[in-house]
Amino acid sequence: MVALVNLITNPLLTYLLAVASRTGAWAVYPSAGFIVLFITGEVAVVVAEWRLLLWALGGSGSRMLRVSFAMNAASALAGILIWWL
Repeated sequence: MVALVNLITNPLLTYLLAVASRTGAWAVYPSAGFIVLFITGEVAVVVAEWRLLLWALGGSGSRMLRVSFAMNAASALAGILIWWL
């Protein structure tokens, strides 16, 4: 269930960031606008996944928030590594 929640939200943010990069928001180095978009998007995804995890699995709100944060930290790091390779 945890992976499914990530698969629901991740493609949307990835698409948004891809569109931003194609419009020149990210050339060689990330621009301030792209960084703001990236961080804002990741925060929104963490909150959305947290709420989805609470709805689907129940449990402790703080635990599900930590799970959501960990999922997105790993996902964001993997995305950054893939982008630069």
